[in-house]
Amino acid sequence: MSDFNNGMNQHQEQSNQRYSRHNKSRFPWLKTIIVALIAGIIGALLVLGVGKIIDRTMSNKDAGKVQETTNTKSGGNTLDGKSDKYDSVNQMINDVSPAIVGVINMQKAEGLDDLLKGKSSKSEEAGVGSGVIYQKSNGSAYIVTNNHVIDDASEIKVQLHNSKQVDAKLIGKDAQTDMAVLKIDNTKGTKSIQFANSSKVKTGDSVFAMGNPLGLEFANSVTSGIISANERTIDSQTSSGNNKVNVLQTDAAINPGNSGGALVDVNGNLVGINSMKIANEQVEGIGFAIPSNEVKETIKELAKHGKIERPSIGIGLLNLSEIPESYKDELKTKRNDGIYVAKVEKDNGLKEGDIITKVDGKSIKEDTDLKSYLYHNKKPGDTITITVERKNKTKDIKVKLSKQKDSESQSSTQQQPDQGSSDGSGLFQ
Repeated sequence: MSDFNNGMNQHQEQSNQRYSRHNKSRFPWLKTIIVALIAGIIGALLVLGVGKIIDRTMSNKDAGKVQETTNTKSGGNTLDGKSDKYDSVNQMINDVSPAIVGVINMQKAEGLDDLLKGKSSKSEEAGVGSGVIYQKSNGSAYIVTNNHVIDDASEIKVQLHNSKQVDAKLIGKDAQTDMAVLKIDNTKGTKSIQFANSSKVKTGDSVFAMGNPLGLEFANSVTSGIISANERTIDSQTSSGNNKVNVLQTDAAINPGNSGGALVDVNGNLVGINSMKIANEQVEGIGFAIPSNEVKETIKELAKHGKIERPSIGIGLLNLSEIPESYKDELKTKRNDGIYVAKVEKDNGLKEGDIITKVDGKSIKEDTDLKSYLYHNKKPGDTITITVERKNKTKDIKVKLSKQKDSESQSSTQQQPDQGSSDGSGLFQ
């Protein structure tokens, strides 16, 4: 355009000069005509340029319209019509949403130490997660969420789907499974969710994560994905220590604030409770949910007893893999796996210095293997056979399991010999 203008300007200048030299007095109006002509041409070109921009925009809009009409009448979601209960994903989400809530952890200073740490003497919001209403009865609603969402809370508030906030009562919690049950009495506008059979969930099934990513500002958010793996056993760090947990893996976006929220299928049934994700710059789309079948069993116990009653052997233990090599000479073992018995609380046949290698014939490499086996297969009062290595000899010892103490279930540190443990014991089991 600039080259064109320059050329036209030069043409105008040459014409003006020519007519000025040869006939200045005869054609004084010719300059005006030429200028008007040039302005008209430039204006036409500008209009054509704008017309092309508008045409491109309109073309995109028209393409969008075509795309909408070539898919389903309900909006174009490829999963529409796949549900047994709903015509569209939007219909499913609108129906399930009243069962999804926000869970607000309110904390205040409980003593001088808290005040010195900067906590307020009045309750303040310390964190926000999500929750799912799973039962309504007698004017009350019961909510399942993650234990880490309400951990250390002085009081708990729940934000309903309609943005109304109500007080919640803690019914029970369990650090091992990272689950908690709450109760609210103001239930207007809420509904309970239906549970799916998580044992029938398959890799590739479509799922939706519902909750409050990054807090209440993004309340009632929904992300979609698939079940990336229907069976995963991973190590999880909770306030009770390291545990092996069974989870569903999904690539549906899960962010801080989604914890405790629902992972649902196309029928709006609860597949799992969103709990964890791998947070790493090199990792994308690896989130985990507690399967609905395990959720059902846990919340029954929490609603009934306020906690989970678990079996205990009554020992303080250490993983051999975590003991420095310099100490292993003192333990007189060359093993790199197994559990070292550092303390025995009662006479049950085990002795300090024993190395546990098997339980009921199953190999035990570390404490998470032991806890996982006991918590999933045994209860207080059961008898198990523990295989130990004692003075380079193998022995089988029958031990009756007792009820785990609260102090044992809340123990979160495994102390190694060089950490100054007064009795050499670490995690209790």
